Amino acid sequence: ERREVVQQVTGERGRLPTPYRVWISSPELARQLHALGQFLAGETCLSKREREIVVLTAARHWNGEYVLATHAREAREAGLGEDVVAALLAGQRPDPADQRQRALADMMAALADGTAPPSATVFDAAVTALGHDGVAEAIAVAGYFTAVALAMKMYAVPPPAG
Repeated sequence: ERREVVQQVTGERGRLPTPYRVWISSPELARQLHALGQFLAGETCLSKREREIVVLTAARHWNGEYVLATHAREAREAGLGEDVVAALLAGQRPDPADQRQRALADMMAALADGTAPPSATVFDAAVTALGHDGVAEAIAVAGYFTAVALAMKMYAVPPPAG
């Protein structure tokens, strides 16, 4: 069963991504996370830049150095502004010019704070900018990359070099 999942994941990606080296100990978990990861990587209403805001916020919240290193590079490659990337890496709320990105950054900062639900202002701005589907998908991206960050942290996987 593990071999089948490894072949499925590797065949579609050309390699076995690092988190799957942890998740493969539970083949059904790996299979389900692969399906979710495929959806979240490209079939959501969020742009790559928007997804990277979510990923970096979740990774910073959990001090997930592996995810931070990997996705800081991906965020830059996607064209996310260096000021936004630097703020996210520092655990600060960025102030992107794009309205959707700004609403997403506010939503994620409020969620990462963890003290209370986001204010009505933050919630309304997120729903207006992203729609309920975008809000739901952003939350799912945060959850998925929380799982990645925690797996890499638990198994002490170092960030990739460079």
